[in-house]
Amino acid sequence: MKARSGWALVAAKMVLAAGVLAAGGQAWAQGCVVTIGALHELTGSNGPVVRPISQASLLAIEHINEAGGVLDNCQIKVDVRDTQTQPTVAVDQGRQLVDVIGVGAILGPVSSGLSLPLLTSVTVEKNVLLVSSASASPTFTQLGKDGATKGLFFRVQASGALEALAAARIIADAGIKRLVIINHNNDWGNNLVKELSAALPKLGVQVVESVRFNTDQPTYRSEVTKAIESKPDAAFMAMAKTDGLKIMREWVRIGGPQRFVFPLGVNDSEFITNVGPDVLKSSWFITPGDSASASLDTFREAFQKRYNATAIGPGREQGYDIAALLALAIHAAGSAKDGKKIAAGMYAVTDPDGERIMTGPAEFKKALALLKAGKRIRYLGAGGEINFDKYGDVTTPFVGWQVEGGTLVKKRNISIDDVVAIKKLVDG
Repeated sequence: MKARSGWALVAAKMVLAAGVLAAGGQAWAQGCVVTIGALHELTGSNGPVVRPISQASLLAIEHINEAGGVLDNCQIKVDVRDTQTQPTVAVDQGRQLVDVIGVGAILGPVSSGLSLPLLTSVTVEKNVLLVSSASASPTFTQLGKDGATKGLFFRVQASGALEALAAARIIADAGIKRLVIINHNNDWGNNLVKELSAALPKLGVQVVESVRFNTDQPTYRSEVTKAIESKPDAAFMAMAKTDGLKIMREWVRIGGPQRFVFPLGVNDSEFITNVGPDVLKSSWFITPGDSASASLDTFREAFQKRYNATAIGPGREQGYDIAALLALAIHAAGSAKDGKKIAAGMYAVTDPDGERIMTGPAEFKKALALLKAGKRIRYLGAGGEINFDKYGDVTTPFVGWQVEGGTLVKKRNISIDDVVAIKKLVDG
């Protein structure tokens, strides 16, 4: 099946062109090239959110190539495939990348619903490393504990279980007593709601109704009507932007309370503009990571310059970070083909005792030299500090945002300690 979109072909050619010339216009040594795969939702229901995340990943690879490339000054070429937001397409294209192209590592989908079949049907069996900027379902943690991932899966977004705890803290502190939940009926949405529903009663919040929806429906009137009929104070909405805009229009049209809490997925300017800042003025948006750092500033400036577009939006920092980490891990491993060695390299480039490395070509040049000398580094990404556990998971702080003047403004920090405290309360 040919699953590349025109956008994906352009993106792949863009990266190849970026790799052909090093910084300063010098040709790459002996035309050395290493290839990694990328399976991104460039079209379909997740396309509007994932396209800029994919661009952020490609930007990180450009910066690595500008810094001198990996291994023996090799350019990195990214073979980008469009999953069309379809699990069967993701699996088919994954098999082509592994069996035909022979990649040892793949920048995986954002959606857990695509990463999961890809992991279980393709990459683990072939000892190929799969890394994702998101795929927040707690299922991956359990698979790791069961030994089913073989240590070949990493993600830089915290598990949805942790995001649910951060959301519970904000919901309770906002004085919400009766909450309705509307969520995407997939692995991410259902697990997020499971964790949230367990935490909220411990914090004095009643879940009055929980409504699931399937994606790409022409209308969500029945789901929204059911939610509003439960007479909530506010709504927690776990959804992507495309479906989310339809749901929000129905909500406003029917006359539900204009008080919302959103996990990561709709925190960008287009969503705010289309829904209306006045509708969202009493709402909270929750994102993982740190909202201010030198790494973030460098990334945002570079993204704006490269694509003439804002870097502020769901998952863009994580898209940059996961690609940078994969490239650095390949360099640390001394191989772009051996998934297990590259997986070990992921820990070598996020060592808490390693030398601190920020984002951008200058920092990556320093990192590549340190790794070549056998040193370990500590990458501090655009999305904040990254420390992987043995299951490829990260624990991060979270930020709560509210809309002021038509844009998102940071209003609340939820520390790792805050999240751990709520988890202890829930676990008893």
